[in-house]
Amino acid sequence: MGSTLAQTPATSPDDPLPRLIQERQQMVQQYEAANGQRNAFLANKPSKKDLQEVVDALKGIIRKDTEIVRAVQAATLRKTAAVVAENQQARQQITVAQTDQSSTQERFHDLENQIANLQERDRQREKKLQDLQATADEATAARTSRELLAAALAVLSAGLLFYVLKLRGQRSAPVKRRK
Repeated sequence: MGSTLAQTPATSPDDPLPRLIQERQQMVQQYEAANGQRNAFLANKPSKKDLQEVVDALKGIIRKDTEIVRAVQAATLRKTAAVVAENQQARQQITVAQTDQSSTQERFHDLENQIANLQERDRQREKKLQDLQATADEATAARTSRELLAAALAVLSAGLLFYVLKLRGQRSAPVKRRK
């Protein structure tokens, strides 16, 4: 038991365990000294007083062992409470992290939906722009056709006017007769 207690991790300054173990070791030394006493008058047999000292030393060791067990139990209880608190804190952190992850995933999906909506709007705007461009091209082509028709009619009118003027000029000029 002494070797496992000596191997416990670093103890805090207010931990009574090292002091109790040291007191027990002193009691064991007292027991060994009392147990080793022999009375020369009783043929090297322990006297009643010597036996009483041995019994008292053993009782003291038992009481000290009880104190050590209680101190170990209290330390174990404190460590268990600390572990439970750490576990609960870790669980809370996990819950917070999972909540954050869920919120982040929801936000990510919302942003993806917004992107998809904006892409759809852009596609519709692009299609409308193409339709308007096609309508503008048709209007330009129709206007060009009308302008060409108007220009052709203007040239034809000018040609007819010139022809009419030429015919009038021939009519008003005296006709010379040939002889």
